[in-house]
Amino acid sequence: MDAIDPLRRSLAAELPEAAPAPAIDAATRARAEKAAVQFEGYMIGQMLKQARSGLRELNDDESRSRIHDDMQDIADRAVADAMAGSRAFGIADALLRQVLPPEPLKPQAPAVAQPAGQGHPARPANQDPR
Repeated sequence: MDAIDPLRRSLAAELPEAAPAPAIDAATRARAEKAAVQFEGYMIGQMLKQARSGLRELNDDESRSRIHDDMQDIADRAVADAMAGSRAFGIADALLRQVLPPEPLKPQAPAVAQPAGQGHPARPANQDPR
């Protein structure tokens, strides 16, 4: 283990420091989020389309019309868009983590400690909260 540490230190000295990620304006972030959600909708739509085509082949119902199939495709597309809008599969989130730098952390107000005996009085767990 001791033999590796000098190598690690020399390698760290040779590597340039990582540059901070460039700031992304709100409009660019919004466009990226919209594109990522649309891509997730496309991917979900393709999965639904493949599942539906497999069911159609298994069903082999000659009485079904092409119009009915088209309406099901439209409904599948609407379901895919709704699922993507809620980021149900997480594809959009994964894409955004890859292409956008992380948002800077917003400073939070420090927590204020209550002096002993202050705040809400303790009540037994079996007591009615009313």
